[in-house]
Amino acid sequence: MLSVTPAALRHRDFALLWSGQSISLVGDGVYTVALALETLRVDNHPLALSLVLAARLLPMVLLLVAGGVIVDRIPRRFAMLASDSTRGLAVAVIAVLVALGVLRTWELILISAVFGAADALFYPAATAVTPEILPAELLVQGSALNHTSQTVAQTLIGPALGGVVVGALGYQWGFAIDALSFAVSAACVLAMASHPPPEPTGRLPLADARDGLRYVRSQRWLWVSLAGAGIANFAAFSPLAVLLPLLIRNVLHQGPLALGLVFAAGGVGGGVMALLVAHFGAPRLRITWMWGGWTVAAAALVALALAPNVWFAGACMCVVFGTLMLGNVLWSPMMQELVPPELLGRASSVDWLVSLSLSPLGVLVGGAAAGVIGTRTTMVIGGCIGISLFSILFVPGVRDPERRGSSQIARASR
Repeated sequence: MLSVTPAALRHRDFALLWSGQSISLVGDGVYTVALALETLRVDNHPLALSLVLAARLLPMVLLLVAGGVIVDRIPRRFAMLASDSTRGLAVAVIAVLVALGVLRTWELILISAVFGAADALFYPAATAVTPEILPAELLVQGSALNHTSQTVAQTLIGPALGGVVVGALGYQWGFAIDALSFAVSAACVLAMASHPPPEPTGRLPLADARDGLRYVRSQRWLWVSLAGAGIANFAAFSPLAVLLPLLIRNVLHQGPLALGLVFAAGGVGGGVMALLVAHFGAPRLRITWMWGGWTVAAAALVALALAPNVWFAGACMCVVFGTLMLGNVLWSPMMQELVPPELLGRASSVDWLVSLSLSPLGVLVGGAAAGVIGTRTTMVIGGCIGISLFSILFVPGVRDPERRGSSQIARASR
């Protein structure tokens, strides 16, 4: 009898990592709803929510390169374990403060900053550990499975559960569930087999960091794509963290359940797309398909801005997250296949740094702009900027990896 289990999940360590992250991402989805609504309850102003969200993003951006250097010097499993433990403790503190009724905006900002600092260690480690626990031919499937759990858990099950939990039991339980999910993730990471740390370079950390930056700068396909993704995140997609709750709560006049369901609709779109890529594999022209997907996502964001009701908003979010997922699923395996293993932690930290470096500013500008020109207008402007970035495909060198792949296919067929 043939097994229906995906091949990547037959590798024990990847199955443990994927399972723990899936549970953690459900908790993060609950946290997304609880944090947005608790912040607006404490201080019902767009700028307050912007500050809380930016407080998580800013330290992550500032510390990503340092996180990449650490990840290329110690066992990646230890880095993930430290990050999960720190983030779980930070969310548990929020839960206690909410339960006691003493939580203030500045405390949310401070705890969010601790959370973001731990993120800077986890993201490069998770990217770099995957080629250690999966063979090269399963990296695309592993990426698709990771992104499936990310969308289904973080933007479908988690937000829907968050809307129900917050509405029925209170905000503190939303944060407590996320803290528990980090404990489960840490236990799964702890159960993974030990892998030796990367070979020491014998150089100072600053020199190692420069090597990572120098490598990314030498690959035009890599740095131009990262710069474009950074602009798209700043203008279009990062502000959604502020703009979507404002659209649902203040424009469409709906509550926690509606916000959770609209987030969940995005999870449906992203999950379906990731499963399709896992089943059919990556298209040959991966960079073209990647930027095509992100352009469609930006166009759907414009439609979301004009949504007359929650149902239309949910349909638009389904398209936004589905087409964003197409690009994201294709990107990670390209990095893992094309970047030398000894540089992967640093290169992936630069990836996260450049693509997210403007996100804190995007969140702040998005919230401030919504207060001045309105939520809908802010979203339309961001979406139009995102659509214009399709032109990146015409920058010389951006499509070189897929051209090299086409040449290899042509040579093999002779």
